[in-house]
Amino acid sequence: MPRHQSTPLIAIALATALTWSNATPAADGRWALCSAPLLAPMVDAPSAAPTASGAINVTADEARVSGSPPIYAFSGDVRVRKGEQRVRGERLRYDTGAGDLQGEGGVQLRQPGVLIDAERARYWLAPERGHFEGVSDYRIAAGHLQGSAERIVREGPTRSRYQGVTLSTCLPEQPFWTLRAGSADINRDTRQGRARNAVLSIGRLPVFYTPYLQFPVGSERLTGLLAPTIGRSDSNGTTLSLPWYWNIAPDQDATITPTSYWKRGVLLDTEYRYLQEWIEGTISASYLPSDDVYGADRWAIDQTHELRLGRSVRGELRQQRTSDTAFNDDFGNEFDDRSAAFMESRAELSWADRGVLASIDAQSWQRVDDGPSSPYARRPRVQLGYDPIAGLGPIQFDIASEYTDFYNADATREQGIEYNIAPRVSVPIKRLAYRFEPAVAFQHSGYDLTSADGDDDSPSASVPIYTADARVFFERPDTLFQGVYQTLEPRVLYRHVPDRDQDQLPDFGSASTTGNFSRLFRATAFNNDHTEQASVGVTSRYIDERTGREYLRASLGQTFFFHDDAERDRSDYITELRLSLPRGFEIDADYRWDPDNADTNKLRTLLRWRGSDQAAVNLSLRREKTDGVTDRNQVSASLAVPITAAWRGFAGAREDLETRQTLETFFGFEQSGCCHSFRFIVSEERLRNVDPGQPSLDQAIMLELELKGLGGIGDRIRPFLDAEIDGYNPRH
Repeated sequence: MPRHQSTPLIAIALATALTWSNATPAADGRWALCSAPLLAPMVDAPSAAPTASGAINVTADEARVSGSPPIYAFSGDVRVRKGEQRVRGERLRYDTGAGDLQGEGGVQLRQPGVLIDAERARYWLAPERGHFEGVSDYRIAAGHLQGSAERIVREGPTRSRYQGVTLSTCLPEQPFWTLRAGSADINRDTRQGRARNAVLSIGRLPVFYTPYLQFPVGSERLTGLLAPTIGRSDSNGTTLSLPWYWNIAPDQDATITPTSYWKRGVLLDTEYRYLQEWIEGTISASYLPSDDVYGADRWAIDQTHELRLGRSVRGELRQQRTSDTAFNDDFGNEFDDRSAAFMESRAELSWADRGVLASIDAQSWQRVDDGPSSPYARRPRVQLGYDPIAGLGPIQFDIASEYTDFYNADATREQGIEYNIAPRVSVPIKRLAYRFEPAVAFQHSGYDLTSADGDDDSPSASVPIYTADARVFFERPDTLFQGVYQTLEPRVLYRHVPDRDQDQLPDFGSASTTGNFSRLFRATAFNNDHTEQASVGVTSRYIDERTGREYLRASLGQTFFFHDDAERDRSDYITELRLSLPRGFEIDADYRWDPDNADTNKLRTLLRWRGSDQAAVNLSLRREKTDGVTDRNQVSASLAVPITAAWRGFAGAREDLETRQTLETFFGFEQSGCCHSFRFIVSEERLRNVDPGQPSLDQAIMLELELKGLGGIGDRIRPFLDAEIDGYNPRH
């Protein structure tokens, strides 16, 4: 298919959403795809009488007694019950003095969650321990484990040792994989198992040997190997990832993943996570020594930490850095937005109590494309403020101050220190149907600047700021939809800042006030630009009167400028639409239209569908212009849909409509069985940072096999799908 033809994929996405909107929900649970339960519920025979506490009930065709204390010999369909324990066999011998059962020619132990079928056995009912020889079948429901063994030694109701054992989480009739070990231990209290001298076979083919293996008895993740991922890409060659999971403590874990890149070397990925009552965080780091293609060491770090001390102290650290601009292209690092031009690093510590706010933060940027410069960094910014909950009668007051050292690596750009202080007084009038808040502030801004040629400058400005914010709320029962009421919410915000030559002050990258509808009425901190303007908007919502669910939110607004030196007399029309329909359909749209040039400056539309059977379909269009120049004009689609109960398909594409180039495509499938999952992904991505004459497209293939209950979860394909498909929900 030619790369510029994206229409078929979009049509398929929409058709798929409609096709599966009535699909039957899949069964829940990790073992939902098994054709039968591993252990059927225990059901006593109708004629069996209940046993008293501690008593033993025996039924048999024949019984003989001898000796003192008595020794009973039972034969012919012998059934022994004590509490929830059931022992069955053709010939059983019970010694009342020793308290043990002995049997040959077939013995079965059954109790909730456990079954053992053996040729011979000696078993003590009271301590629930014993040994079984020639075990043809054992089953443990807690970990969905089953197999056979030469010998099983039960050391208690939850601990057992195995010799010459086979182990699998598959059903006995469908053993997709089997682990054969010289010995094994299983502890249902700690929900852990250990195997020694183990060989893993897929079907009848041995594929892996390990002298020691730890595995979970249940759904918990334990220290050990996870599912490997095999792949291939044009830039890296054949790749093999073998993650190792380390369960350090209940509140700490780590995943260490060495990945062999045939063309480059071995990349070591490490992710460490911790969770405490007062602090939590994640550290992800990658390191590749002496990249054979790049010719130098490569590394990346992505870490986030959040601090909470009492109700007053908050802290956050976020760092995103790479050794070079091509790292994300070469290794597909999972940062927030792989198409972003910058990666942000920041640190912040704040304290707030009784209306007093104090904070210090720092911020820096790393450019990861070939652009000329980066935004200004803060190193640091200090903020102090006071905003009490209660004012002086009807009067509210607050004060905010800020000190920021702006820095840019581009020495040709002006940089330096900015400081602001702004006391504010308002008289808010709040009623059920309306709100009105007039306010006046006085802002002083000063600078200590250094220009590109080394000259110093210290401009300043002091200006009053007058604002008036008025809102009205109307609501009525909707005439079309029963049980739904409609609101109408007009709003006007007037802002006047007199001219005090503040237009000559430097601009270190203040945020736009017209990016979306909510910004029309948001006061930007320390914005003293000369203006007289009024932002006018209206919002209408459709709300379920019983549940409060918002079905529709539609907003339209615009800003009008009245001062003489304004570049234009009105802003773009700004609209927002949020639509949530039954059966999982959602529409999220932002639109900005320039009335002077009759042109679209911004369009963002996202259509989502979420099915009850883990299906997701997304379709989005993004278009942005600045001063008539197109910054982005892209369409993307992605989907994850069930094909059958065991099969699920994935696909996605992103296309640049301006250059008519496909930026990214991927497709694949997941096949899940009772005890395994197989995932396969093929992707193609257009690289951003390539040398002239080098291929700009990178094709990759990823394969992943998960053995449920043994290998855990792989760390490559699932994060890839989670980043590419909004609403992707991995199966158990």
